[in-house]
Amino acid sequence: MVITYPLLLILSMALVSMVAATAVGSLAVRAGFPLPMSDKRIGCVDGLRGYLALAVLVHHFVIWMQVTRYGGDWAAPTINVLNNFGAGGVALFFMTTGLVFYPRILAGFRRTSWFATYTTRIFRIIPLVIVSVALVTFIIVGRTGSHPGIDFIKDAFAWVSSWRQVPLLGYQDSGRIDAYVLWSLWFEWVFYILVLPACALVMDIIRDRAPSWIVPVSLLVISVSIRQTHFMRDLPQYLPLFAVAMIAYEAQQRAWLRRALQTPAAAVFACFALVLGLTTSPAPYGIPQMACIGFFFTVVACGNGFAGILRTRGALALGECSYGIYLLHGIMLSLLFVDGSWLIHSVSVETDFFLMPLAALTISVLTPLTFVLVERPMIRMGSRLARLATGRYVRPSAPQVEVAP
Repeated sequence: MVITYPLLLILSMALVSMVAATAVGSLAVRAGFPLPMSDKRIGCVDGLRGYLALAVLVHHFVIWMQVTRYGGDWAAPTINVLNNFGAGGVALFFMTTGLVFYPRILAGFRRTSWFATYTTRIFRIIPLVIVSVALVTFIIVGRTGSHPGIDFIKDAFAWVSSWRQVPLLGYQDSGRIDAYVLWSLWFEWVFYILVLPACALVMDIIRDRAPSWIVPVSLLVISVSIRQTHFMRDLPQYLPLFAVAMIAYEAQQRAWLRRALQTPAAAVFACFALVLGLTTSPAPYGIPQMACIGFFFTVVACGNGFAGILRTRGALALGECSYGIYLLHGIMLSLLFVDGSWLIHSVSVETDFFLMPLAALTISVLTPLTFVLVERPMIRMGSRLARLATGRYVRPSAPQVEVAP
């Protein structure tokens, strides 16, 4: 089925959504929402994260419109940029993870407290996943009247572990309620459990024998080469993204290069590269597309605020809430398009797109609350447990606060 998307309207509403969410973030800061200290940030990545999560919201809004208003399937939009609001957003999230955890690789396997690393990761990621799975369960109970049985524990564990989003309580397409967002967390765990310690071990081996950038460059070459064999179809598709981000960290450690990439000219080239990366292919995993978005990400990592946009308090607040926006926006969209279908069908198709900024506003209001009430307390608890077990002070710094869905 061929769908004619009102592309200009969608892009306009996406921009309005970003501006509206930024305004909410700024108001949240005025109301006392906590921001990380500037010395805990790497470049302007914290100012980017919220917009990535909102881009994924735009992507899923378009898919919901396909299903409910255009008679299409739950499938990738056929216009590259609309699909890459989702795929490109997640790709840049993976890069964020590679960037903020590369210092552990540089430290090496022996100097890294792996118990502390994994304890803080578990307490950073899992609590809000549990909240999201609970919300999905409540929605299914409300829609069907079903009640959890013995099998529910096994199925819920599959969700919480991000292994699979199987039907919950026999509700088909249960994953559609949260827009199937947990898939990316599985690859996050693969990175933490396998790639991170392996690269740290290699760093120990080559230390004083070769430059540190050999590790990410080797990871990039190996993962791209494995793609050609079609071995482990999914993992080699995403591994290069982590490697590109590690190279970006190496770049921002070089003062001359960092200064060059902080200029307005670099920002213009980075925006041009981002547009190319998001519009020339249905997904950003090809080598030319990765190079384009990788350059954009490197410019951000080097501290280019893009005329100050990524340094605003609103952008930084959205960055702190990005994990919540990513995990919970699908649930909100499901409530809107399924339980609020009367509203969706009461106006024209074009008018429905004006609900996108309303969705962005709503999630931007809710997620500061989930950050303060769920995420931040669990981050602190994980740090305390790690400190008690290792005898070391574990500060909830940017790499521990960060998760890239």
